[in-house]
Amino acid sequence: MSMVISAAGTILIRNNEVLLVHRPRYDDWSFPKGKVDGAELLPLTAIRECDEETGFLAVLGPNLGIDRYGTSQGDKEVHYWRANVREDLGFAPDEEVDKVAWIPVDQAPEHLTYAQDLEFLQRAIELPPTSPLIILRHAKAVNRSNFAGKDDSDRPLSGRGRRQSKIITEALEGYGIEHIITSPMRRCQETVKKHVKQLSTTATLVDAISEWGYEQKPEDLDPAVELAMKNPAPSVLCSHRPVLDAILDTVARLGGISKVERKTGIWSTKLAPGSFVVVHRAFDLDDPVNPVKIVAAEHHEVPGNQEI
Repeated sequence: MSMVISAAGTILIRNNEVLLVHRPRYDDWSFPKGKVDGAELLPLTAIRECDEETGFLAVLGPNLGIDRYGTSQGDKEVHYWRANVREDLGFAPDEEVDKVAWIPVDQAPEHLTYAQDLEFLQRAIELPPTSPLIILRHAKAVNRSNFAGKDDSDRPLSGRGRRQSKIITEALEGYGIEHIITSPMRRCQETVKKHVKQLSTTATLVDAISEWGYEQKPEDLDPAVELAMKNPAPSVLCSHRPVLDAILDTVARLGGISKVERKTGIWSTKLAPGSFVVVHRAFDLDDPVNPVKIVAAEHHEVPGNQEI
């Protein structure tokens, strides 16, 4: 059985142009991409490789699927994201990429070396503009049995949870999250604390998505989630395992996902601590009945839950 090499890349679009890279080793033009570094999350691989190869920091949009092909080292799987430019740090040519070029989308077929790249570019340009909503389970907390405090709402993150929160912060930044909504419980607030600090903002604390709030008043959950779902700002909802199924069901329903679809795949996922689902929403604010539609969704497991 051949080894599978995991990689990730971006299709970076700006002003109806797409960014291509030239690799002197292969004398080809393609998209910035590269192999996963250790246990790195795939979306973070895509962002890092884009930065290293082109000097552009990317903000990720929807996942575009997987390009599979054989290499001398084994079968390769490249996960692509549509992306926008967050910052230009400056291109520095090296032995891997010696040239980059912004090419008008309609001229890309004349420049891209591989036919399958055109398929992914076509998927990227056919998607409407989107804004992400991340549904996040708080990072790994101190076990209830080991917590000496009187109030479970004060239970903090564990050491592994704090490490997870660093990865989560990178992911929230990578998706351009601007609005932080969290359960008031300490473990949730600590999970998003670094991103709140980076944005120089304050988190919105919502009792309805806390364990206690959901137990006491489950009817308050839907209105709270609907408010987040219909807000076009890139947002995150940080909550707890007992509440996540209801949150995901409400998000899916509001985004036009059928009852049948909500019973399978991402929508039936049991999120591990620190892991999250990203839904990419397209908005039609002129439609008072269905102003938001989910056009893509993805699930990411953050390392750090295994006992050492």
